[in-house]
Amino acid sequence: MAAVFVPVSFLGGITGLLYRQFAITIVVSVLISAVVALTLSPAMCALLLRPSSGKKNIVFRRINGWLANGNRKYVGWITKAVRNPRRVMAGFGMVLILIFVLNRLIPTSFIPEEDQGYFKVELELPEGATLERARIVTDRAVSYLKTHPAVDYVQNVTGSSPRVGTSQARSELTVILKSWEDRKGKGLGIDEVMEDVRQELKNYPESKVYLSKPPVIPGLGTSGGFELQVEARGGASFDNLVDAVDTLMKYASGNKAITGLSSSLQAEIPQLYFDVDRDKAKFLGIPMADIFSTMKAYTGSVYVNDFNMFNRVYKVYVQAEAPYRSRKDNIGMFFVRTSAGDMVPLTALGDAQYTTGPGSIRRFNMFTTAVIRGNAAPGYSSGEVMQEMERIAKEHLPENIGLEWSGLSYQEKQAEGQMGLVLALVFLFVFLFLAALYESWLVPVSVLLSLPVAALGAYLGILLFGLENDVYFQIGLVTLVGLAAKNAILIVEFAKMEVDKGVDVVTAAENAAALRFRPILMTSLAFVLGMLPLVLASGPGSASRHSIGTGVFFGMIAAITLGIVLVPFFFVMIHKLKARMSGFKRHAAR
Repeated sequence: MAAVFVPVSFLGGITGLLYRQFAITIVVSVLISAVVALTLSPAMCALLLRPSSGKKNIVFRRINGWLANGNRKYVGWITKAVRNPRRVMAGFGMVLILIFVLNRLIPTSFIPEEDQGYFKVELELPEGATLERARIVTDRAVSYLKTHPAVDYVQNVTGSSPRVGTSQARSELTVILKSWEDRKGKGLGIDEVMEDVRQELKNYPESKVYLSKPPVIPGLGTSGGFELQVEARGGASFDNLVDAVDTLMKYASGNKAITGLSSSLQAEIPQLYFDVDRDKAKFLGIPMADIFSTMKAYTGSVYVNDFNMFNRVYKVYVQAEAPYRSRKDNIGMFFVRTSAGDMVPLTALGDAQYTTGPGSIRRFNMFTTAVIRGNAAPGYSSGEVMQEMERIAKEHLPENIGLEWSGLSYQEKQAEGQMGLVLALVFLFVFLFLAALYESWLVPVSVLLSLPVAALGAYLGILLFGLENDVYFQIGLVTLVGLAAKNAILIVEFAKMEVDKGVDVVTAAENAAALRFRPILMTSLAFVLGMLPLVLASGPGSASRHSIGTGVFFGMIAAITLGIVLVPFFFVMIHKLKARMSGFKRHAAR
């Protein structure tokens, strides 16, 4: 069991970190369990177990009867399987084909989004809208949110945006929900609440509305969903980047798999452009730094110092009052000092005019970039949405515009395709450990060939529950390989001992299966029942529990129904193949 997590613990990135957390937990627990089983358990058995002389109660008699009946049927299935190898191999081939098909059909994602008890709402007014106008719309939205039965309170930051930073035309609301216990069973999960808010805020024609969940892993991105960097490469200008973003947003917004699209690009912000007459300023002996610092101080703000009052520290900023910086003509009221000591109005040093331009220009990996964020529509996974965005960009964007994923989307892209490598390493380590155990290169194959049945059960389980192929499911799949291999090892070990004593291989396989049927069934059922709370989990963290528990739950059911039949079958086939190869070698030696 511990061996399967040894290779995956060396993977890099966020995926490797998640695997390592599970690997350390399971390896340490298995080692402690092994020590207890080899030391304390035999001593406790000697102290507590006593010979039974009386008649067992009806419950135990019924259980023993069911197990005896199941054991007979189990041995009968093994006999039929050995007598019909072609049918069994054809069925095994179908299992492999189904795994391949389901792996392609089941949508992929990185980490499931959880109900973390809050979400964010961003209100975006037209560029150039005043802070007062934004505050009116924001207060209206806050009033509605406070009346919602699932909302505890709302944090309001008017004049700020998680996508573009400070902006008087935007507001950011952090909606804190009530505890899960207060919302349980009332249809007030985070998705239902966000849908209610989305429908209400559609009645705000004066603003665009964006709703987002927090990132699953804090620090990786500013919100859940995908994060795409659109970059101007190969000599592309800022105007080319604006056209590319508009094109991408147009086609992506019409895609049914994508929702909540937003861009950080501020292409045309109303601006006041002041064209300084540099020759005149130099003639008057006015440094350019004085002109710009004067404009910054009065139209924007300048930090001066701090002062203490009532045991608190307050920052001091210099800024003109709002009526004195609201119009272009107000620049004539700002003065700078010449080298002769005279005060000159700024209007004497240049001309001011209204224009538009980018609010801020971002860079990513040294390229001018614009960030596009969005979410998967209901019924679609993040992996499908990322593929759709790449397809749209490939079809409609020019070659001098590049794409890069960032935040959690980057980690998901890095983890893409690692499942094959992970399973290959797991199977390799299991094979090497079993080869050392059995001192044979062929016998371990009978254990490995029984494992795909458990994997098929796991895939069918998440398909039945509508889950996605994410990192947590893959961790559960690795765990499932160890558990299914443990059951197979118990059968193969006893069968090999019988064969070494000279017993016929078919008889040895049947005897081993009959002997190990009860402990395998009881321990596996105990584990399956232990996974049931994960399958039925609700509340915070339930999505991750579903991803891990559902695959392992159904995989173990498949392993103890079909898998334990295939183990003796493949043991017999491998030994017959081994005997045939030995016969060929003896014939060739003659």
